[in-house]
Amino acid sequence: MELELLESEDEIRHLVEHCQTCDWISIDTEFMRYRTYYPVLCLIQLHSTFGTFGIDALRIKNIQVLNKLFKRKETTVIMHACDQDLEALSRRAKFQLNGLFDTQIAAAFCGYTETVGYSSIVYELCGVVLEKDQTKSDWSNRPLTHRQLEYAKNDVLYLDNVRKILESRMEQSGKLEWFLQDCREIAKLALFPVSPEHVYPNFSNIDVPNDARGIARELIIWRERQAQMRDRPRKWILSNQAIVDLCHRRPKKFNQLWHISSLSKNTIKSIGPVLIEMIRKHEEEHNNTNIPEAIQLDEQFKKSVKEAKKMVHSIAREQGISHRLLGSRKDVELLIRGESKSKLMKGWRYDLIGKAMKDRFG
Repeated sequence: MELELLESEDEIRHLVEHCQTCDWISIDTEFMRYRTYYPVLCLIQLHSTFGTFGIDALRIKNIQVLNKLFKRKETTVIMHACDQDLEALSRRAKFQLNGLFDTQIAAAFCGYTETVGYSSIVYELCGVVLEKDQTKSDWSNRPLTHRQLEYAKNDVLYLDNVRKILESRMEQSGKLEWFLQDCREIAKLALFPVSPEHVYPNFSNIDVPNDARGIARELIIWRERQAQMRDRPRKWILSNQAIVDLCHRRPKKFNQLWHISSLSKNTIKSIGPVLIEMIRKHEEEHNNTNIPEAIQLDEQFKKSVKEAKKMVHSIAREQGISHRLLGSRKDVELLIRGESKSKLMKGWRYDLIGKAMKDRFG
């Protein structure tokens, strides 16, 4: 079975019309983001009973017609580890997916690790060994090679077989509705851009002194805004190591920045004054707070997080799922802070453990 490459809007319209009768479609994307903050969509792979196709997203400007297929309630859209794929698709067009089925999440509900790879689950469930030689391929080059097209085809070819097996297992264990709730939430969130203020919890375990966490937060949020505005990778703006070093050293004067090896000369020249000002502002505000009280609150928070994580691990073992699927450290911290963004405050997780944790730590 060959991957048929589509290079015009008319070919996409023809494909969408024929796929309207399909109960399911498998989707994957290839994108580039080595030099950008946002993913640059290069190729969309689609497989169903109608055939296997590759949509050249670099040559076709308008791919919005695919939304007619994606939002069809009767069609299940099967993907694996879809977060970045949905981000790449959403960057080009605000697609609405009404029937998302993520096989990585489904595998986690069936006892696999929450980050199980596509090739691993295909081998485990289908007995097929997939080549990984094009993982780091440059998908922006044209024409695409035979090896690239073969790799792209295989990324969607086995998704429906995997889906059927995992769906059956979730039905037997009674977890299918939990899984579908998660997929609906992911599809909904994909429609909205990530706010810089919401990024910090992803880096909340960064190794900085407790009284410098405010500095780390300000630096991370500022970096995110700059990365989005310039469309450049985060590390090109400011590396994680530079943030750690700034939080430990807390330079007060511009000249002190030259002694921090994780900061390049160009970085110091271009944003050095901004970094000094953020640190200075935080130090001024921090000096006006009650330090013993702040330390006591911080220690109580750590104790609560530790206790709450034990609850998550215990319930996860009982249910036969990964504790990270049930609730990450970030979700635990958000719940204890009383923030509704925590997954533990929503849906099946709230019923299973969130309400009890809210009553205990709220």
